[in-house]
Amino acid sequence: MTAGQAIEQADELRPNNQFTDSLKQSWLHQCDARMRTSIVQRSRTTDFDAVGADVNWNEGLEYETVLLAPEAFCPLYVHWLCAQMDLALGETARAMNELQVYSDYLQEFAVWMRKRYAPAAGAQWRY
Repeated sequence: MTAGQAIEQADELRPNNQFTDSLKQSWLHQCDARMRTSIVQRSRTTDFDAVGADVNWNEGLEYETVLLAPEAFCPLYVHWLCAQMDLALGETARAMNELQVYSDYLQEFAVWMRKRYAPAAGAQWRY
């Protein structure tokens, strides 16, 4: 999934939102940076070195910037963006629902990583 696709899908779920694309890009940057440090860097792999909003950040993202999570887990980005918009609007109950779905996809991604890649030196997986 690209940054542009994630933003478009989130905008479809939250039509007429007033949040700028640069703010949504920043949220995607935060999401990928967090996933890289908490999941990807704990694995012995270089498969994700060239992708992600965190490594391709240049005062913003291009529409075609490929995000970190593989296609099967891409809905996490849409739910993350919707949750951030909801939190910014003070809609905490709605945001918590979105964060729960995001968390479910994130956990599935972590499990997939643990099954697919050996742990990095010194890293321990917590089950």
